[in-house]
Amino acid sequence: MSFPGGSGGSGTLDLFLSRCRVMTVASVPVCLAAMVFFIKEEGWHFSLLLCCVLPPVAAYLGIRGMREIRAGLSATGLALAVATLPLAFVLASIEGA
Repeated sequence: MSFPGGSGGSGTLDLFLSRCRVMTVASVPVCLAAMVFFIKEEGWHFSLLLCCVLPPVAAYLGIRGMREIRAGLSATGLALAVATLPLAFVLASIEGA
């Protein structure tokens, strides 16, 4: 199975897993910084609690997927990491209405 941007060799799965791990771990400080900023500026509270819960869960899934060589687990962690901020914005707009 080849992944986008790869040469089709056996190293592409390892590259995919390591990129998922890096992106999920990097989402934790980004979401925490966004949470602090939006609580100070906008006064959002309940919707941004997701930023405390979902990024660490996503980072755990990304790291666990890399260790166990499970692409589905890493992709799930990456999807959670990417969906955290848009989901928080949607819930904040519902909270503000």
